Amino acid sequence: MSNSWKRFINGESVESEVTPSIYRSWQRSLSFQVDHTLVSNQDILSTPLLSERRDAQESLIRAGEPVLPYIFSLLGSANYTILLGDNDGYIIEAIGDPPFMSKAQKVHLSAGADWREEVRGTNAIGTALRDNAPISVFGWEHFVKDNHFLACWAAPIQNNQGAPIGFLDISGEASPDRQKILSIVMMGANMIEKNLRLFELESQLKFYKEGFELASRLLRQGFLAIDRDGIITNINPLGAALLGRSPESIIGHLASDIFSSPKGWMLSGQSLDLRIKDPAGKAISSHLTRVVNDAGHSLGAVGTVQVTEETPLTSSTLWIGHSAPTQRTLERASKVAATHSSVLIHGESGTGKEIIARTIHQLSPRCKGPFVALNCASLSSTLVESELFGYVEGAFTGARRGGKPGKFELADKGTIFLDEIGDMPLNVQIALLRVIQEKEVSRVGDTKAIKVDVRVLAASHKDLSVLVASEKFRLDLFYRLKVVTLELPPLRERTEDIQDLVPYFIRKACASIGIPTLGIQPEVYAHLLAHPWPGNVRELENCIESMVALSDGPVITVADLPDEFRQPDTKTELEPQPLLDQQTKHAILYALTQTKGKIAPAAKLLGIGRNTLYRKIKELDIKL
Repeated sequence: MSNSWKRFINGESVESEVTPSIYRSWQRSLSFQVDHTLVSNQDILSTPLLSERRDAQESLIRAGEPVLPYIFSLLGSANYTILLGDNDGYIIEAIGDPPFMSKAQKVHLSAGADWREEVRGTNAIGTALRDNAPISVFGWEHFVKDNHFLACWAAPIQNNQGAPIGFLDISGEASPDRQKILSIVMMGANMIEKNLRLFELESQLKFYKEGFELASRLLRQGFLAIDRDGIITNINPLGAALLGRSPESIIGHLASDIFSSPKGWMLSGQSLDLRIKDPAGKAISSHLTRVVNDAGHSLGAVGTVQVTEETPLTSSTLWIGHSAPTQRTLERASKVAATHSSVLIHGESGTGKEIIARTIHQLSPRCKGPFVALNCASLSSTLVESELFGYVEGAFTGARRGGKPGKFELADKGTIFLDEIGDMPLNVQIALLRVIQEKEVSRVGDTKAIKVDVRVLAASHKDLSVLVASEKFRLDLFYRLKVVTLELPPLRERTEDIQDLVPYFIRKACASIGIPTLGIQPEVYAHLLAHPWPGNVRELENCIESMVALSDGPVITVADLPDEFRQPDTKTELEPQPLLDQQTKHAILYALTQTKGKIAPAAKLLGIGRNTLYRKIKELDIKL
């Protein structure tokens, strides 16, 4: 058959006599003007350049390190060399039988040589890389005559996208096991590819771990991560310290060994607050958010670890304040909690509509059932229906295998809270009305009805009666929802509550980052009371969280206030001195009440010295 090579070199047609891949490679070799009569001495790397190339391919060499000796052992005899190289066709690693390697050295089949087709014509290495496919090249199939003593098998090593990033080659003298050795070289290349993917995964895990640790350090919060099986895979030192343990003693253990958690929560699609079992002293909780992939399958959960106050549940546990508007709201919430009536909560953004809804739920006979919240404004019109009512497999493109329960199913025997219900599309309003009336739900894509026992609480910052008048909200649904109406006052109408809210938010912010509770200067209250609070309680909490994060000492001062609080308004000057004195007096009285009249603890809470406190008490004529 070597006559085919000779006739091709002489310009005759031999296409039918050789395999298509060899024939195409011969043609390319001619176009590259490769000299078929002698071995090229070009493109042999010097020792320093070979060292540089090897350094650049450190991962490839490391991935091939256990594979090359294993492949050589499978060959069962001498007269072979195993070669590993990069995508440029350079051999960077070689092992094998010394006598044969010495013979191969004469044609530069050794480390540092470039075996692209452009340099050496048809050969297993260059042709495998060119075609991105395994190939064997025997004897006269090599384009260069001096290589005709070789029998070579090569396979490309591919990345995740299937592009070649290197090669594995077995070269020897003529062998009868042509197909067997081709299978071996393909297997070896596959083993190297798997090793490279493992290295990549390890690098990604290291990146995520270091990012996790950096974020937790910068945010000064306890963090943990849980996999889909409920095993804690990571926890930062602060989170572990809050649990009174080391990270090493927590990682690898089930979250249920540490926290109380309902069975199957990881699959339910819910966020969840977990509490530590049998707490000693302060209670520790973790707010976890489930992480899912594009198909909606659970990957695990991530969340914070924080100290929470152990206080008995009352109507004021969640909605804080002593002002008359607050007390009226809490009184109405307590009364309505004992019923099964639907409640419509109205209030500006940030007034605490979900907190009141949770308070009603926790004070109700349904308190042991689930509380499921859905913000209707956060979802597109096409998603609201499937979130509320669930869907079956195949209901729409992208529907999760096995379907998904809706919020009503998840809230069975409990309470569903529909926030910003004024943004609900009209077609979904019709379906919601039917569910409330018939107490059963049908998943999207299904006709089967599922019985549900759910109390409905709804909220909006919009005036629903105006939406009804403009035909953007159904009148019948409006009356179904507003059996009882709760109007939440904005913070500017209950500024007395700021003195209750500020200490609570300070304790909460400090506990979340694991630092002792900070004091606060009385002068800070004057600035807080002068602010109009368009964002209501949520804005106040964010303000306190910012001050806690920026404070350099044990006491929050005026210097820690955000800029907009410290700069006088061009329209309204800061509180006049009599009102400033009044608010300082309120702050001192509050501190004395909290400490049962003890001067030293009150001064510490206020962030001032005892002598200063005594002086203020005298100046403001405070009776002890």
